[in-house]
Amino acid sequence: MVRNVDDLDFCLASHPQSILEGLRSLCCNPKLVDVTLAAGGRDFPCHRAVLALCSVYFHSMFSGDFVESIAARVELHGVDPDIMASLLDFCYTGKLTINQGNVEGLIRTSSQLQFQAVRTVCSRYLQHQIDATNCLGILEFGEVHGCPEVVAKAWGFLLENFEAVQRWEEFPLLEKERLVACLSNERLQTRTECTRVEAALAWVRHHQESRLPHLPELLGLTRLALLSPDYLTNTLMKDSLVLASLSCVEVVERVGREKMDVKPGDVVQSGSPSPQPNLEEVLFVMGGRSLDDSDDEDDDDEDRDPRLLPGNCGFYNPKTRNVPLPPHLPLPRPCVLSICVPIT
Repeated sequence: MVRNVDDLDFCLASHPQSILEGLRSLCCNPKLVDVTLAAGGRDFPCHRAVLALCSVYFHSMFSGDFVESIAARVELHGVDPDIMASLLDFCYTGKLTINQGNVEGLIRTSSQLQFQAVRTVCSRYLQHQIDATNCLGILEFGEVHGCPEVVAKAWGFLLENFEAVQRWEEFPLLEKERLVACLSNERLQTRTECTRVEAALAWVRHHQESRLPHLPELLGLTRLALLSPDYLTNTLMKDSLVLASLSCVEVVERVGREKMDVKPGDVVQSGSPSPQPNLEEVLFVMGGRSLDDSDDEDDDDEDRDPRLLPGNCGFYNPKTRNVPLPPHLPLPRPCVLSICVPIT
């Protein structure tokens, strides 16, 4: 006779994983699968329920009143078979290998078939791959495939690293509208105004015949009044592109005359906001004592060796996660605490 005991709740932790692995192994048995996906000339036997749980696209396909909901074979057009294999492996294992060679294909196909989890992780991966050599290509890819987070990251990188980006081969391939948006953006960071001017000239020079008519507009987006008279006279006025455009010659000559008329102490009006300095937000902490110093030591501070007084001065860059050591305060400043976050 069984005696009464408390209920025992048993949970086999490995059960979910073993079920998925078992289902994956059953894909090799035609009798134990209920649909075959066809992509790029390859067949992929699988299970409708697993696909529906991982993809909104397949959930709608198999649960709606579509022909595919009862079809034994479903043809997927425009889908790379290798990418499809990776997505199916993810469905059954939850594992996915992402690299520079397949990330764009994964984003493209996961967007088409609505594998949201895959699309999200690939988007994050792509954001971490952005550099000066591929920034513009990734920006365009993000726009084409509806990845606003990728677009925002690439656009921000472009504005912060314009000098580096404009040196690479992607830059001359920019659409005119995007270049205009970039040069006119107040957040564009350059060390000198020459960078904007030279970038505009380089872009026009890449296809001079078709792009020369746009040069006056592009130069109008730069702050010519901030350029030195020497640069205006000996560089711009001798550039073949500028000389080929009467409008550009007139603008540069007018700015040059205005700069020659400026007297010492006069404020030069550039007609545009001041260039944005290449600054970053940092957290700055300054004080003369550590927080664990007791109050009864106040009277002794004047008698203590200044070298022994804690500096309590430092700053932290949240972007780079660096903690550079600033110079020590020239004199100890007991009981002073200040936090400053510059906004750029």
